[in-house]
Amino acid sequence: MTRTHFFLMATLALIVATPRMAAAQTKVAVINIPDVSDKYNKTADLEGRFERIRQEANKQRQAIRDRIERTKRSLQEEVKPGTEAFRSRLKELAMLEAELKWFTEVEGQRIEKGLADSLREIFDDIQAAVAAIATERGLDIVIASDQLPQEGGGDPGQIRQQILLQKVLYWNPKTDITAEVISRLNAGYKGPSPSGGGSGGPAPTSGDDR
Repeated sequence: MTRTHFFLMATLALIVATPRMAAAQTKVAVINIPDVSDKYNKTADLEGRFERIRQEANKQRQAIRDRIERTKRSLQEEVKPGTEAFRSRLKELAMLEAELKWFTEVEGQRIEKGLADSLREIFDDIQAAVAAIATERGLDIVIASDQLPQEGGGDPGQIRQQILLQKVLYWNPKTDITAEVISRLNAGYKGPSPSGGGSGGPAPTSGDDR
């Protein structure tokens, strides 16, 4: 075998072996994000906060509706059509209806934006905790895993969609860091701030809390 032939064979062997070596060195873990989100204490606090906001908005909306109904009854029972008082009540009614429409739209947008920001905050916390654990463990990739609902029945179209959305079909349970992420998040969450915000501080980035 010539030196050139030997060199080519050695190079080819290295090229073939390199992907296998790289694959063997890549450390992968999985995480069930919906499970983490459901069991993260901040999620429940934020849900409770927004439920209170919705209830307060509903009270204010109902108060405006009650004023509208009273004004309508007044037009029918208390004032005479064609009079200045009647025209004044009509104007008041129009303003109340406009106020109700404005309040419903603006308050709805405010609540939806706040909810979207909170969902992003939850995901950012999860991502930070995952990054911290991955760094500690020397993980290269953390993949989101999903599981189909265990309940039978359901809409076939929804089941098909859930199947198509599956990202990971099998993983060794030893690679699942879901429980560790939940523990890390809850250990670092100190509850809602006195001002009513959802965050009680960032998730810890070291393993000292375990």
